[in-house]
Amino acid sequence: MVTRESEVREMLADSARFSNVIPAERFRRLIDEELSDEEIEQSRAGNLLGLDPPEHSRLRRMLTPSFTVRQMRRLEPRIRQIVDDHLDAMERTGPPVDLVQAYALPIPSLVICELLGVPYEDRADFQRRSKRVLDMSVPPRERSRLFREMREYMADLVAREQADPGDAMLGALVRQHGDDLTTDELIGIGNLLLIAGHETTANMLGLGTLALLRHPEQLRIVRDEPEHVEAAVEELLRWLSIVNTGVSRVATQDVVIAGQPIAEGDLVMGSLPAANHDPSMVPHPDTLDVTRGAIGHLAFGHGVHHCLGAPLARTEMRIAFPALLRRFPGLRLADPRGEVEIRDFSPIYGVTSLEVAW
Repeated sequence: MVTRESEVREMLADSARFSNVIPAERFRRLIDEELSDEEIEQSRAGNLLGLDPPEHSRLRRMLTPSFTVRQMRRLEPRIRQIVDDHLDAMERTGPPVDLVQAYALPIPSLVICELLGVPYEDRADFQRRSKRVLDMSVPPRERSRLFREMREYMADLVAREQADPGDAMLGALVRQHGDDLTTDELIGIGNLLLIAGHETTANMLGLGTLALLRHPEQLRIVRDEPEHVEAAVEELLRWLSIVNTGVSRVATQDVVIAGQPIAEGDLVMGSLPAANHDPSMVPHPDTLDVTRGAIGHLAFGHGVHHCLGAPLARTEMRIAFPALLRRFPGLRLADPRGEVEIRDFSPIYGVTSLEVAW
């Protein structure tokens, strides 16, 4: 486990010495199944998190145009509308409400569904599956079965797009890169973006709101001082660091980091929360200060695997946090003395529910 910011950054930047590709035998042990080499390759296809350059670079080049800052600006009006619609629904329902179910989860889910071309009415099923796939307490074979269900669901969507490409991202990939992408790669890309596109931002919105409610002066800045909203998003990303380690790496040769020998074949993990709380990177790292500004944190990773959807996540948070706090200036925990249930055994930190009132 690598923990210092400079050394985590070094590891993440070096895909030649630290590979994202888990060897087949280790992969079989992780999922507790005797899959053939062909089945393992099929499950990896299109999953950028499980690939190294040049395969990773080839796929990423095709996807990057959909996540540029310019594209996010085009999406902003629709994201604002989605946010306002959910705030209106909360207002009609009245307090208390579960912020996770009413706001934090549906907003990024609807955005990524529209972006990809996934029917939003299917969200209950894919959210249920993705939640259990990411639950490390679920037995490996059960998680593997759920993953196969996810592939089957996405395979059906991809087949429809291949027959009649739509205007959303899956259709665009078929039209523009249909000769360069295999069906398995399209399925893998769709699954990765669907899971990452709603799980991470949803947990940031829920946990970030809790953090602000527990730091009322920081909440006031986000609510009342628009010029600090972008900096606040970066600070919440750093301070919360909801992705624990990202994907484990495998050392491709004997290396030394900070005087520690790492043997070829060893599994290496980088602790993103520890790196983002390294005092050599930021003074008083355990203090939440939403006025700090962008500080080069590692919440989105680093190097070739830096989160492809970071511009989308930032845009959603930059809109959703202040909109929530301005609509309900008296926002508070429905039961300030009650315990908040935290997601256990998940690679993505978050709250399972957050009852709020105003």
